[in-house]
Amino acid sequence: MHSLSRSIIHLTLALAVAVALFSICLAQGVASVDLTTIEQVPMRRPAATSPMTGGYQEAQQEYPCGPDSLSGGSSDSARTGDALRASLVSLDRTPYHVGDKSTFEVRIENTGSGPIAIPFSPHLANLQPQDPARKFSYSALKIVLWIAGGDHWSASTAGNIIDLYGDDDHPGSMLSLQPGQWARIIVEGKFALRPSHPNPQAADVIRSHPADHVYAKASIYHDETLVTPTQSATVEHEICIVHTPGESAPIELTGP
Repeated sequence: MHSLSRSIIHLTLALAVAVALFSICLAQGVASVDLTTIEQVPMRRPAATSPMTGGYQEAQQEYPCGPDSLSGGSSDSARTGDALRASLVSLDRTPYHVGDKSTFEVRIENTGSGPIAIPFSPHLANLQPQDPARKFSYSALKIVLWIAGGDHWSASTAGNIIDLYGDDDHPGSMLSLQPGQWARIIVEGKFALRPSHPNPQAADVIRSHPADHVYAKASIYHDETLVTPTQSATVEHEICIVHTPGESAPIELTGP
C-alpha cells in the first residue's frame, strides 16, 4: 500500500513538472527590436512643381474599432479569437519629472486562440512605393503608455509612443505570433502629458490621487497614406482585437 501511495505521489509530481515546463515552452519570445539604436528613415516627397512657402504639415484621421472599422466591428474579434497583451516589462527608473526622457521595454504577446500577424518594421519609408506621390496602404502597430492614479484616473502620454509598420508585400516587415508567443520592444520616449482636462473636477481627482503606475496599450490599424510636396495625410482604421491586461510598472511623477 505504501509503495502504491509513493508511486502516485511521484506520478503527481512528475505531471506537475511536465505541465509547468509545457507552459514555459508555450510562452516564448520570438523576436525583439531595440528602437534606441535605430535611426529613423525619412519619407520621400514628390518634387514640387512651384516654389514652396511655409512648413511641412501632417494630417491624420482615425476611425476607432467599431461598426465603421474595416474589421467589421468588435463582434468579429470574438469570432476570430484575435487577442494581444501589452505588458510594460520595465522602466529605466521610478521617479520622473514631467518632460523627462524615459527608456522602457514593452512585451507584445498573442493571448488569442490562433496566430496573429503584427507589423514589426520601424521604418514606414521602407514601405513607400517607388513613386512617392502614389497613395499606399499598410498595417501599423501603435503602443502608448498610460499613466494612472490607482483606480481613480488614467491618461495617455504624448511622448511615450511606439509605431511599427508592415505589409505582406514587404518580407520581414510582418511578424507572425503563435498563441503564447511574444515579441519585445525597447524604446526611448518622454513623459510629456497631453493638454489638461478642461473639467476642474478631473484636476481635483488627479491632485488627490497622484500617478502611481504606468501601463501599455497596443492597437493595430490598417492605414492609407498620401504624400505631397507640402504635406502628408493618413487615414487610420483600427482593427478590432481583444485586449487582455498586461503588467504595469510603478512610477512617481512630479511636475505641473
